Amino acid sequence: MSGLDPKLLQFLKRVHGPGQQPELVKETEWSYVYKVGEKSYSHTSKFLADENFTVSASEIRSRWPSMSENQRLDFVQNFWVKATWDENDTEILEVVMKDGSDLLWAHCAQAFLKHPDRERGVSFLIERLKKCKSENEPLNYIQALGISKDLRAASAIRPYYEKYRAAMDAEKITGVPDDVVFGSIPYLAYFAACSALLKIVGSAEYEESIRKYLDHQNEQVRYWAENALGTEGPTTTKRNAEYRKNDIE
Repeated sequence: MSGLDPKLLQFLKRVHGPGQQPELVKETEWSYVYKVGEKSYSHTSKFLADENFTVSASEIRSRWPSMSENQRLDFVQNFWVKATWDENDTEILEVVMKDGSDLLWAHCAQAFLKHPDRERGVSFLIERLKKCKSENEPLNYIQALGISKDLRAASAIRPYYEKYRAAMDAEKITGVPDDVVFGSIPYLAYFAACSALLKIVGSAEYEESIRKYLDHQNEQVRYWAENALGTEGPTTTKRNAEYRKNDIE
Protein backbone atom coordinates (compact mmCIF):
# COMPACT_ATOMS: atom_id res chain seq x y z
CA MET A 1 0.00 0.00 0.00
CA SER A 2 2.87 2.40 0.71
CA GLY A 3 3.85 2.55 -2.98
CA LEU A 4 0.43 3.73 -4.12
CA ASP A 5 -0.35 7.23 -5.28
CA PRO A 6 -1.28 9.30 -2.17
CA LYS A 7 -4.67 10.29 -3.67
CA LEU A 8 -5.52 6.68 -4.46
CA LEU A 9 -4.38 5.58 -1.01
CA GLN A 10 -6.62 8.19 0.58
CA PHE A 11 -9.54 7.08 -1.61
CA LEU A 12 -9.09 3.42 -0.65
CA LYS A 13 -8.95 4.24 3.05
CA ARG A 14 -12.14 6.27 2.70
CA VAL A 15 -13.93 3.45 0.87
CA HIS A 16 -12.62 0.41 2.74
CA GLY A 17 -11.72 1.86 6.12
CA PRO A 18 -8.30 2.49 7.68
CA GLY A 19 -8.04 -1.06 9.00
CA GLN A 20 -8.37 -2.66 5.57
CA GLN A 21 -5.34 -3.52 3.42
CA PRO A 22 -6.63 -3.96 -0.16
CA GLU A 23 -4.41 -5.99 -2.47
CA LEU A 24 -4.19 -4.91 -6.10
CA VAL A 25 -4.96 -7.94 -8.27
CA LYS A 26 -5.69 -6.28 -11.62
CA GLU A 27 -5.25 -2.91 -13.29
CA THR A 28 -6.68 -1.79 -16.62
CA GLU A 29 -6.29 1.51 -18.40
CA TRP A 30 -9.38 2.81 -16.63
CA SER A 31 -9.71 0.86 -13.38
CA TYR A 32 -8.23 -1.09 -10.46
CA VAL A 33 -9.51 -4.34 -8.95
CA TYR A 34 -8.59 -4.95 -5.31
CA LYS A 35 -8.97 -7.99 -3.12
CA VAL A 36 -10.49 -6.71 0.11
CA GLY A 37 -11.28 -10.00 1.83
CA GLU A 38 -10.76 -13.72 1.47
CA LYS A 39 -13.42 -13.91 -1.26
CA SER A 40 -14.28 -10.23 -1.75
CA TYR A 41 -13.13 -7.95 -4.54
CA SER A 42 -13.63 -4.24 -5.11
CA HIS A 43 -13.71 -2.56 -8.50
CA THR A 44 -12.46 1.05 -8.45
CA SER A 45 -12.71 3.50 -11.34
CA LYS A 46 -9.62 5.62 -11.88
CA PHE A 47 -11.93 8.51 -12.78
CA LEU A 48 -13.51 8.26 -9.34
CA ALA A 49 -10.35 7.54 -7.39
CA ASP A 50 -8.51 10.56 -8.79
CA GLU A 51 -10.43 13.67 -9.85
CA ASN A 52 -7.44 14.75 -11.94
CA PHE A 53 -7.50 11.55 -14.00
CA THR A 54 -8.86 12.62 -17.40
CA VAL A 55 -8.98 11.69 -21.06
CA SER A 56 -9.75 14.07 -23.91
CA ALA A 57 -12.75 13.68 -26.17
CA SER A 58 -10.47 13.93 -29.21
CA GLU A 59 -8.46 10.91 -28.00
CA ILE A 60 -11.57 8.80 -27.42
CA ARG A 61 -13.02 9.88 -30.76
CA SER A 62 -9.89 8.76 -32.60
CA ARG A 63 -9.52 5.49 -30.67
CA TRP A 64 -13.18 4.46 -30.49
CA PRO A 65 -13.52 2.84 -33.96
CA SER A 66 -10.61 0.47 -33.30
CA MET A 67 -11.53 -0.41 -29.69
CA SER A 68 -12.96 -3.89 -29.08
CA GLU A 69 -16.32 -4.33 -27.35
CA ASN A 70 -14.55 -5.34 -24.14
CA GLN A 71 -12.26 -2.29 -24.28
CA ARG A 72 -15.26 -0.04 -24.86
CA LEU A 73 -17.11 -1.67 -21.98
CA ASP A 74 -14.18 -1.23 -19.62
CA PHE A 75 -14.07 2.44 -20.54
CA VAL A 76 -17.77 3.34 -20.29
CA GLN A 77 -18.47 1.57 -17.02
CA ASN A 78 -15.57 3.41 -15.38
CA PHE A 79 -15.97 6.75 -17.14
CA TRP A 80 -19.58 7.51 -16.28
CA VAL A 81 -19.10 7.40 -12.49
CA LYS A 82 -16.71 10.39 -12.42
CA ALA A 83 -17.74 12.95 -9.80
CA THR A 84 -17.45 16.02 -12.01
CA TRP A 85 -18.84 16.62 -15.50
CA ASP A 86 -17.85 19.14 -18.16
CA GLU A 87 -18.14 19.83 -21.88
CA ASN A 88 -15.34 17.39 -22.69
CA ASP A 89 -17.26 14.60 -20.91
CA THR A 90 -20.40 15.44 -22.87
CA GLU A 91 -18.43 15.14 -26.12
CA ILE A 92 -17.25 11.69 -25.03
CA LEU A 93 -20.81 10.72 -24.14
CA GLU A 94 -21.92 11.76 -27.64
CA VAL A 95 -19.33 9.40 -29.14
CA VAL A 96 -20.74 6.55 -27.05
CA MET A 97 -24.34 7.46 -27.94
CA LYS A 98 -23.66 7.54 -31.69
CA ASP A 99 -21.68 4.30 -31.87
CA GLY A 100 -22.53 1.76 -29.19
CA SER A 101 -24.71 -1.18 -28.23
CA ASP A 102 -27.17 -2.13 -25.51
CA LEU A 103 -24.32 -3.82 -23.65
CA LEU A 104 -22.41 -0.54 -23.46
CA TRP A 105 -25.36 1.80 -23.01
CA ALA A 106 -26.87 -0.28 -20.22
CA HIS A 107 -23.59 -0.18 -18.28
CA CYS A 108 -23.60 3.62 -18.28
CA ALA A 109 -27.35 4.28 -18.36
CA GLN A 110 -27.25 6.96 -15.66
CA ALA A 111 -24.57 8.85 -17.60
CA PHE A 112 -27.23 10.00 -20.06
CA LEU A 113 -28.90 11.90 -17.23
CA LYS A 114 -25.69 13.95 -16.98
CA HIS A 115 -26.13 15.22 -20.54
CA PRO A 116 -26.70 19.01 -20.39
CA ASP A 117 -29.55 18.54 -22.87
CA ARG A 118 -31.82 16.71 -20.44
CA GLU A 119 -34.51 16.04 -23.03
CA ARG A 120 -31.97 14.42 -25.36
CA GLY A 121 -30.59 12.22 -22.60
CA VAL A 122 -34.00 11.02 -21.41
CA SER A 123 -35.28 10.53 -24.97
CA PHE A 124 -32.23 8.40 -25.72
CA LEU A 125 -32.96 6.17 -22.70
CA ILE A 126 -36.63 5.84 -23.63
CA GLU A 127 -35.69 4.85 -27.18
CA ARG A 128 -33.18 2.34 -25.91
CA LEU A 129 -35.75 0.77 -23.58
CA LYS A 130 -38.30 0.46 -26.39
CA LYS A 131 -35.79 -1.07 -28.81
CA CYS A 132 -33.64 -3.06 -26.38
CA LYS A 133 -32.50 -6.36 -27.90
CA SER A 134 -30.26 -7.51 -25.06
CA GLU A 135 -30.70 -11.03 -23.71
CA ASN A 136 -30.75 -9.51 -20.22
CA GLU A 137 -33.60 -7.46 -18.84
CA PRO A 138 -33.04 -3.68 -19.33
CA LEU A 139 -33.11 -2.89 -15.62
CA ASN A 140 -30.42 -0.20 -15.82
CA TYR A 141 -32.48 1.72 -18.39
CA ILE A 142 -35.57 1.39 -16.18
CA GLN A 143 -33.68 2.50 -13.07
CA ALA A 144 -32.17 5.53 -14.83
CA LEU A 145 -35.56 6.59 -16.19
CA GLY A 146 -37.01 6.26 -12.71
CA ILE A 147 -34.30 8.58 -11.40
CA SER A 148 -35.13 11.06 -14.17
CA LYS A 149 -38.76 11.26 -12.95
CA ASP A 150 -39.71 12.23 -16.50
CA LEU A 151 -43.39 11.52 -17.18
CA ARG A 152 -42.58 10.53 -20.78
CA ALA A 153 -40.82 7.42 -19.47
CA ALA A 154 -43.88 5.93 -17.77
CA SER A 155 -45.43 4.58 -20.97
CA ALA A 156 -42.13 2.92 -21.93
CA ILE A 157 -41.71 1.23 -18.54
CA ARG A 158 -45.34 0.17 -18.08
CA PRO A 159 -45.18 -2.82 -20.53
CA TYR A 160 -42.24 -4.24 -18.58
CA TYR A 161 -44.14 -3.75 -15.33
CA GLU A 162 -47.12 -5.68 -16.75
CA LYS A 163 -44.82 -8.42 -18.05
CA TYR A 164 -43.04 -8.85 -14.72
CA ARG A 165 -46.27 -8.67 -12.71
CA ALA A 166 -47.77 -11.48 -14.77
CA ALA A 167 -44.62 -13.57 -14.27
CA MET A 168 -44.76 -12.97 -10.51
CA ASP A 169 -48.10 -14.81 -10.38
CA ALA A 170 -46.22 -18.07 -10.97
CA GLU A 171 -45.22 -18.03 -7.30
CA LYS A 172 -48.82 -18.88 -6.35
CA ILE A 173 -48.54 -22.08 -8.38
CA THR A 174 -44.91 -23.18 -8.15
CA GLY A 175 -44.00 -21.59 -4.82
CA VAL A 176 -40.87 -19.65 -4.01
CA PRO A 177 -37.90 -20.96 -6.03
CA ASP A 178 -34.79 -22.13 -4.19
CA ASP A 179 -32.82 -19.46 -6.06
CA VAL A 180 -34.70 -16.14 -5.99
CA VAL A 181 -31.81 -14.33 -7.68
CA PHE A 182 -31.54 -16.39 -10.87
CA GLY A 183 -34.75 -18.39 -10.62
CA SER A 184 -37.77 -18.26 -12.89
CA ILE A 185 -39.63 -15.54 -10.97
CA PRO A 186 -38.42 -11.98 -11.80
CA TYR A 187 -38.49 -10.47 -8.30
CA LEU A 188 -35.70 -7.93 -8.85
CA ALA A 189 -36.96 -6.88 -12.29
CA TYR A 190 -40.48 -6.43 -10.92
CA PHE A 191 -39.29 -4.27 -8.04
CA ALA A 192 -37.14 -2.19 -10.41
CA ALA A 193 -40.15 -1.43 -12.62
CA CYS A 194 -42.41 -0.72 -9.63
CA SER A 195 -39.85 1.58 -8.03
CA ALA A 196 -39.25 3.50 -11.26
CA LEU A 197 -42.96 4.03 -11.89
CA LEU A 198 -43.48 5.02 -8.26
CA LYS A 199 -40.81 7.73 -8.62
CA ILE A 200 -42.31 8.98 -11.89
CA VAL A 201 -46.04 8.72 -11.30
CA GLY A 202 -46.30 8.49 -7.53
CA SER A 203 -49.30 6.17 -7.78
CA ALA A 204 -50.40 4.09 -4.78
CA GLU A 205 -50.70 1.14 -7.18
CA TYR A 206 -46.93 0.80 -7.46
CA GLU A 207 -46.26 1.40 -3.79
CA GLU A 208 -48.74 -1.30 -2.81
CA SER A 209 -47.25 -3.65 -5.43
CA ILE A 210 -43.98 -3.45 -3.50
CA ARG A 211 -45.36 -3.30 0.06
CA LYS A 212 -47.12 -6.64 -0.17
CA TYR A 213 -43.68 -8.29 -0.37
CA LEU A 214 -42.32 -6.70 2.81
CA ASP A 215 -43.47 -9.78 4.75
CA HIS A 216 -42.32 -12.31 2.15
CA GLN A 217 -40.93 -15.57 3.50
CA ASN A 218 -37.63 -15.08 1.68
CA GLU A 219 -35.20 -12.58 3.23
CA GLN A 220 -33.66 -11.51 -0.08
CA VAL A 221 -37.09 -10.67 -1.50
CA ARG A 222 -37.90 -8.63 1.61
CA TYR A 223 -34.57 -6.82 1.24
CA TRP A 224 -35.29 -5.95 -2.39
CA ALA A 225 -38.77 -4.71 -1.50
CA GLU A 226 -37.39 -2.42 1.22
CA ASN A 227 -34.81 -1.03 -1.18
CA ALA A 228 -37.43 -0.47 -3.85
CA LEU A 229 -39.35 1.69 -1.38
CA GLY A 230 -36.17 3.47 -0.33
CA THR A 231 -36.71 2.58 3.31
CA GLU A 232 -34.51 0.90 5.90
CA GLY A 233 -36.87 -1.78 7.13
CA PRO A 234 -36.06 -4.61 9.53
CA THR A 235 -34.28 -6.75 6.91
CA THR A 236 -32.11 -3.88 5.70
CA THR A 237 -31.33 -2.88 9.30
CA LYS A 238 -30.30 -6.46 10.08
CA ARG A 239 -28.01 -6.66 7.04
CA ASN A 240 -26.42 -3.29 7.69
CA ALA A 241 -25.59 -4.41 11.24
CA GLU A 242 -24.01 -7.59 9.84
CA TYR A 243 -21.95 -5.57 7.34
CA ARG A 244 -20.69 -3.27 10.08
CA LYS A 245 -19.77 -6.25 12.24
CA ASN A 246 -17.85 -7.88 9.37
CA ASP A 247 -16.01 -4.61 8.69
CA ILE A 248 -14.89 -4.44 12.32
CA GLU A 249 -13.75 -8.05 12.34
